[in-house]
Amino acid sequence: MPYSNSMSRADAIARYTQISSRLPSPVNPATTRHVNSLADLVDDIDVFVLDGFGVLNVGATAIPGAAKQVALLQQLGKQVFVLTNGATVPVEQTVEKYAGWGMNFNASDVVSSRNALERGLAKEDDSLLWGVIGTSFAKIEQLAARTLLLGDDSAEYDTVDGFVFLSALDWTHDRQKLLLNALTKRTRPVMVGNPDLVAPIEGAMSLEPGLFAHALADEQVCKPKFFGKPFANAFDIVIQRIKNPQPSRIAMVGDTLHTDILGGGSYGWKTVLIKNHGLMKEADSENTIAATGIRPDFIAATT
Repeated sequence: MPYSNSMSRADAIARYTQISSRLPSPVNPATTRHVNSLADLVDDIDVFVLDGFGVLNVGATAIPGAAKQVALLQQLGKQVFVLTNGATVPVEQTVEKYAGWGMNFNASDVVSSRNALERGLAKEDDSLLWGVIGTSFAKIEQLAARTLLLGDDSAEYDTVDGFVFLSALDWTHDRQKLLLNALTKRTRPVMVGNPDLVAPIEGAMSLEPGLFAHALADEQVCKPKFFGKPFANAFDIVIQRIKNPQPSRIAMVGDTLHTDILGGGSYGWKTVLIKNHGLMKEADSENTIAATGIRPDFIAATT
């Protein structure tokens, strides 16, 4: 499929629906309750697991009131975590980003899909040379014993033993072709550290690694392994950090039906769809829920 620098929200939802057979099966509540914000759920939920983009921020801008809402939940004694599919940088830098917006999280409160990817790579042979699709500041040397940041040299794509898709910030159409050609010549593992197709940024939706990975799967040149929401490997990390977890009192909060809501629901948690800031901002909620077959327990206008 052709790519531009961004994708409309409607096209992204349609694409998620197209690739839904590669995702977990939905586990839905019978009904959905509408609320204004997360403050309306403090009697129902003890543990709030927040997505980043679309819940705490849009691009490089914090969502108005998000910091106050996080502080309120923490003051009420709620356990508040972040579970983000942002894998570009180590989680310590993500914690610093939130601190800059006045959101006070400890390092143990923030989990990224990169953490799940690192666990997956740790199970692989240390001798493998991984070609990493990422950025110069991604600290890829922390991912595995042998890594190589891929660019525009086709020989490097042919040389590596497998591919790690960490970030699409520097990804181009030509590099996607190089990757496709390399996998056509010789199939190899493709480990995807961000299953998102898109993410909300100022005025648009950015293209994310999941979009390009599913395009490769469509071409049948590989079967990507995904790390992050909606897959259980990311939720497994969070659940280990929750004190006295009771699934019926844990809520995954996010803006995307096919990652946050699908993942949280299939893991046995409650789910909260944030309507006004991310992927669902322009969508008719009920029509989209009916079309996708993914239903949240709650819909909140804002964080």
